[in-house]
Amino acid sequence: MRHLVITIGCEYGAKGNAIGRKIAEDLNIKFYNRELVDEIIEEVGIPKEIMEKVEEGGTIAGKGAEGDVRGSFSKYADLTDRVIHVQKQIIRKLAEKESCVIIGRSADYILKDSDKINLLRAFIYAPDDVRIHNIMESHNLTEKDARILLLEKDKRYHKRHLALTGSNRGDRHNRNILIDSSYLGIEGTADYIEELVRRKFGSGEE
Repeated sequence: MRHLVITIGCEYGAKGNAIGRKIAEDLNIKFYNRELVDEIIEEVGIPKEIMEKVEEGGTIAGKGAEGDVRGSFSKYADLTDRVIHVQKQIIRKLAEKESCVIIGRSADYILKDSDKINLLRAFIYAPDDVRIHNIMESHNLTEKDARILLLEKDKRYHKRHLALTGSNRGDRHNRNILIDSSYLGIEGTADYIEELVRRKFGSGEE
């Protein structure tokens, strides 16, 4: 029997992580945020500094199969391709293992053609002033610094998503629902998505 996977792409400061965590708790399923996925990626041998360069939109050249050995990447002339390949494989394995919520990491795009799971792909956004306010509170920043951080994160996440998918982060064609989290708040948005799950798939539990 196929199980449920909810992917949540989100703008920085739009509370997508908190909403995803509440959904996972309410439905009693696993929760994977960006940090947990990154830890798994590091465990299989992708150094954090290489992941960060890929996220910034950089291309990391390797030595190639006949060049100097660089760990498990030696057969990849372009290490960017290796990093992207590993991330896609990990997302697929997490999704196929059990019911879960996955935050970010372009999981919506990576899993879009999967026929082994019941998949709901959501994108959560919010007006810039709301996002800046949330960042000020969560990071104890001034409005000016929060705005700078928001712009940096938006630029970085856009480059990363574009590298993996060839599309913009907010592209509606890779999502089943786009929702402004400021309209209903964290709990209300989570409840709304859970109701959508129940209407489409029945219970979210395995």
